[in-house]
Amino acid sequence: MTERKVSWLELFFDLIFVTAVASTTHLLLSIDNHPDKTAVYFGEYLLMVTPMFWAWVGQTMFFNRFGEKIKLPELYMLPQMFFLILMTASFDLTFSNTYYTFLIGYLGIRIITVIQYFVISRQLRGNPRKVAILLGSVFLLGVITTATSVFFDGSVRYLVMYLGIAIDIVLPLFLSKTLQKVPVDFPHLAERFGLFVIITFGESIVAITTILVGHTLDLYTIGYTLLGFLIISTLFISYFHSFEKIIDHHKKTHGQYLIYGHFFITLSIMLLAANLHLLFEGHLQKDILLFMLFGSVAVFFISKQLVFAAHKKVEVIFYFWKDILLLLLLTGFFFLNLYSDLPLFVSFVSIWICALLDLGLQYQTSKPIRV
Repeated sequence: MTERKVSWLELFFDLIFVTAVASTTHLLLSIDNHPDKTAVYFGEYLLMVTPMFWAWVGQTMFFNRFGEKIKLPELYMLPQMFFLILMTASFDLTFSNTYYTFLIGYLGIRIITVIQYFVISRQLRGNPRKVAILLGSVFLLGVITTATSVFFDGSVRYLVMYLGIAIDIVLPLFLSKTLQKVPVDFPHLAERFGLFVIITFGESIVAITTILVGHTLDLYTIGYTLLGFLIISTLFISYFHSFEKIIDHHKKTHGQYLIYGHFFITLSIMLLAANLHLLFEGHLQKDILLFMLFGSVAVFFISKQLVFAAHKKVEVIFYFWKDILLLLLLTGFFFLNLYSDLPLFVSFVSIWICALLDLGLQYQTSKPIRV
């Protein structure tokens, strides 16, 4: 079978999400100006990131299963890209100001995805047709629920809106057995998620570059940037080493472990990118900054290991007790930095040590078994 490659149209589609990821990350930086609203702003940040990620997942999953069968896919994907631009421009922590444009953007993306499923179902037979109709119906239910939020006011409006988004996200989890009958093109899907991870790592590079602008002769800023770059680079290598050496790219799967696991992987990287800025400014409370730093790295470790363990080659053996020890070490470093007056550099070195150990575990895990 000829290996399927990511199309130029898909890469162009991802380009819009580069802007979306950057917008949501910069949105989180507003916390620095309102430290008393940290919890509220973080919650609103999640409410922005989640539908953005799911909009990308929805089209990616459709294109993975049925993209080669649909005629003129650009007629569907290009309008989706415009709706995403509208949704991205509506990212605002004062959500009442941009509610309608955000809603139009999200509904536009999802309605086009639903239309694609019903259009393609007319060309299919058997299980593929059943899966296309089923997914189209589930997503249509979510769209209708989200759209009805316009009939409500205040907090109820947002509750109904995100109830529809939750239906979109959660209901497919209960369809695993049916979806398994039409497995995804795993190499293509893994590559798509790998590209999205690169986008989020790219935002981290932008974050440390921005810190250095105007301070290229300041040794402290250069050292801070260097440590940030070492952390990002080590996490990057750890992820993609596992991607290349551990994953079984011929695995037949419904793809859900890949989808939901990568939500937390990408979220943790975006949080790390924002936290690099917030730590440098140092306006927030120390415990909040350290919790975001160590918490984002812990989420990255856990979600990455679970995703790769679920899709590993048969000969690869995971020793989860090693991962537990690594998380305990990370937790110990967190409390050490929290309850002491150690400088910020020590926190970064602590994170880097854990990242290096994680990378070492990946190399150890992927070594071929000698018979």
